[in-house]
Amino acid sequence: MASSSDPVLVTTAGKSPGEERRERERRYLLTMGLRVLCFIAAIILFAVGPRWAGFVAAAGSLVLPWVAVVAANAAPRRTPASPSLYAGESHKELPPRL
Repeated sequence: MASSSDPVLVTTAGKSPGEERRERERRYLLTMGLRVLCFIAAIILFAVGPRWAGFVAAAGSLVLPWVAVVAANAAPRRTPASPSLYAGESHKELPPRL
């Protein structure tokens, strides 16, 4: 168990809430942008392209909003037992002099 005087590695610190929110917003906007492209592609493909490709694009535009919400609300993955450079180091001592 680590005490309050033990050093803390900066690399094990989590992201700030603002940074996490920006990353989630970015994932959401990218996924919804892809949805808009699928929707436009579906319209174009139904008009001039192969119908099967139009159905695939339409299905993508219907599924991507759900994917965007789930991805945006996904909590960041944290490893509970990440190794620490300072934990568990034992300092060897010389035996007492006789």
